[in-house]
Parts: sequence; structure tokens; C-alpha cells
Amino acid sequence: MQKLTNSHTKEVLQYLSAEPEFNLFLIGDIEQFGMESDQVSCYTADNWQPGTVFPYFILDYRGNFLVYSHTDACNYKEIADFLQAAHFQNLSGRNERITPLLSFMEEKNVIPTYLAKLDHMAPAPADAAKPDVSKPHPVSGVRRLTEEDIPAIYDLYVQIDEFAYTYRDRPKEQVFDDIRQNVSVLGRTYGIFEGDTLLSVAQTSAENSISAMVIGVATLPAKRGCGYAKAVVTKLCQDCLQDGMKFLCLFYSNPAAGRIYRSIGFQEMGIYTMVRSR
Repeated sequence: MQKLTNSHTKEVLQYLSAEPEFNLFLIGDIEQFGMESDQVSCYTADNWQPGTVFPYFILDYRGNFLVYSHTDACNYKEIADFLQAAHFQNLSGRNERITPLLSFMEEKNVIPTYLAKLDHMAPAPADAAKPDVSKPHPVSGVRRLTEEDIPAIYDLYVQIDEFAYTYRDRPKEQVFDDIRQNVSVLGRTYGIFEGDTLLSVAQTSAENSISAMVIGVATLPAKRGCGYAKAVVTKLCQDCLQDGMKFLCLFYSNPAAGRIYRSIGFQEMGIYTMVRSR
């Protein structure tokens, strides 16, 4: 496997631009960290020569690997052997490129999700529901969160099974640092409070010159169905587009979540598959 350097950045970004939605994380990581840093390492086949088309591209962000190729004729066994030797924690990419790797791997936890894209906001219906503000501790408006809100973000996520598995068994300081990355380094975080309790949250990650990925959308179980998640995601997307982004993407697997996202303006692009090591 050939390790790439910053001198290859222009060629790589041109290669990835063929499908910017599916390569949003790749583009964001490269723009943020470069191609050779403590955070990111990048690879392709040993026989690739500058000036020719990459047979495939692999990015490692702190043990989280992303794989992309223009073609299904790439050497999947070579890629799978490399990933397993690297003891990857997570692997992700377009379903058509990840699924062929699985036959060369030991059993893994495979999670297919829909990838959806928004490039303009859907018109709000005239009878759109608004969050209930009649509580003894009135619900605040949606706002951008800061590092001071990190404990509240953590307290919400540990109550959500989808997120808690990554948080409960790790030192809180380490988790706080991960949250901080999306609050003030890799993206932005928006939320809505009731008193001191964060009810719903949404973040971006991999923000780059043209786009961002919406991640970490969560609402307290007892507060679901009140329109909080839609309000938070809507405000987040509005601000990102106003800041000059051309589009945003997100993943979902829950049909109910899909209906909410489509009502905001997201449209499905295809299947994006994530693989977790057991």
C-alpha cells in the first residue's frame, strides 16, 4: 500500500469531486487536517503513479477508515487485507464499494443507512407545529451551542442507545474532547433547552468549503414527537446554507426520521454503509 502526501492533495480532491456527497467526510478531513498529520493518513495502491487515475483511495482518521473508488474493478482483497492489518475501528463508504470487501473479512457489524442531501430548504407548511412553550420552564429557542454546553450534550447522548455505546465505556474527558471537535473545530452544534436540560441536539462534522455532514441528531426519549428535532435541524441547515455552503448531507435508517428530513428538504442519494469491528 502506498502512503500519499500533501503533494497529492490536488489530484485526490479532483478524484473525490466526482461524487462529493458520498465523499463529504473525505473532503472535509483533507481540508481540515491535510493528508499527512497526526489525525489523518491517506493511501492508494502501490502501483499508482502521479498523473494517472487512482484505482482506489483510503483515508484513516484516528482509526476510522473511509474507502472510495470510481470503479468496482478495484482490488477488494488488497484493500480488505490492509484494513484488517490496520485493525480498523470503523469503516465506511458507498455501499457498492464496502459490500464487496466483506467477503474478505471476518464477521463484522454492518450498518447500512440512507444518505440524503439538502441543497435548498423546503417551504414550511402554513400549519407547521411549533415547540410547546407553555411549560413551567419555557423551552428556549434553537441556538448554536458552545463549549460551555458540552456537559449538557454529553448528558443527552448517554441517554440515547444509538450514541451511548460509544460513550459509556470511555473516559468522560475523552468523550468531551470528541464532542468539542464538532462544537468548535470540525463543525457546529445547535440545540434547544428546557431550563438547564438539553432536549434536542444536532451537529455538523467535516465542514468544508462547499458542504457539511449533519450528525448526532438526538432528542430525549420523553420529549420526542414535539417537533424539537425538526426545529434544531432546520435552523442548523438554514445557517449553513446562509454561510455559503452548497449542500448538506446526513445519514438515517429510521423511516420516521426520514419523513422529518424529507419535510425539511433532504432527498435520498443512495445507500452508505458503515462497518464496526466487534
